[in-house]
Amino acid sequence: MCNLPPKFHSVCRLCLSFCGDNCSDVKLPIFDRDKDKSRLSEMIMAYLSIMVSPEDMLPQVVCGSCASKLDEFHTFRELSHKSERLLEQFLHYANSLSGPIEVCKHNIDKKKV
Repeated sequence: MCNLPPKFHSVCRLCLSFCGDNCSDVKLPIFDRDKDKSRLSEMIMAYLSIMVSPEDMLPQVVCGSCASKLDEFHTFRELSHKSERLLEQFLHYANSLSGPIEVCKHNIDKKKV
């Protein structure tokens, strides 16, 4: 096994920022199952396509800033999926009232002429 600097495991796994013991920024364990941030490993994989494992010998913490960004990605993803569902529902509803959307678009184009 190689000789790693003592601070190696204290850097943020995502941005490499270091936060010592007397730093105001928090270090969140990636695999902490007892806290609200227990989904960090899943979010890292889903949003960044980075595989993390408790056995990979790399730092097992992320800084508060990176955790916040992951939460923002998650919120944006959820909003985008909800918007997509609502748009599809609206389109389905509009089609049920007036026929396929192509017919509606064709009628709009005729009115412009």
